[in-house]
Amino acid sequence: MSVSLQISPEDLREIPAFHALPDEQRMSLAVVMVRRQYSAGQIIFMEGDEAGSLWFVASGRVKIIKQSLNGRVQGLCLMDRGKCFGSCPLFDMEKNPATAQALNEVTLFVLPEAALEQMRAHDPHLVKALLHIYSQRLEHLARVSEVLGAWTVPDRINDCLLTYADRAALEPVVELTQEKLASLSGTVREVVSRHLRLLEKAGIVRVEPGRIVILNVDALLPPCACEERRKPA
Repeated sequence: MSVSLQISPEDLREIPAFHALPDEQRMSLAVVMVRRQYSAGQIIFMEGDEAGSLWFVASGRVKIIKQSLNGRVQGLCLMDRGKCFGSCPLFDMEKNPATAQALNEVTLFVLPEAALEQMRAHDPHLVKALLHIYSQRLEHLARVSEVLGAWTVPDRINDCLLTYADRAALEPVVELTQEKLASLSGTVREVVSRHLRLLEKAGIVRVEPGRIVILNVDALLPPCACEERRKPA
């Protein structure tokens, strides 16, 4: 089960959507928001559940997945620190269109819909913060549409490697199993394994247990990025 705890205004300063809010608005938000903690693999909400909150990732990562009509599970994205998900209240949606699952130990800040509606009607600063979230979600939806509609499976795998790589180290590292990488790129493990073997043979990645080390970032760029690089300045 999740654990619910209070949060402080300083906690909210770490969330990009609330970073520029005046202290008074962050204090008001802290009163109505709660902190929830989930263990690895725990379901946060299910596709089809009543939508009633905005969720912000304070730490850890959350996997957003959707099940197709034929039962196949499609990984849509990973939400890491500072990201907002479950934004149905912003779009007047009554049901969650996807499932959210904790990928590892996760701490979330939750804004209930009732509090959201009350503050949205009376607080212009919060409206500006919500517009930031709107733009994030629209950008993500546009990207998902492009990826699923036009890119090949190898392109999608490469894009996932680039998206979820931890670039703090000298060599970027993707802390994902091949099963999770397959889910996020909309394919099966066998296809991911075969593609990674080709990348490894070409010296582009190094596959290690539970993670993938990227040796050549440029070689993983999707077609659109490569075309942009080829354009004259």
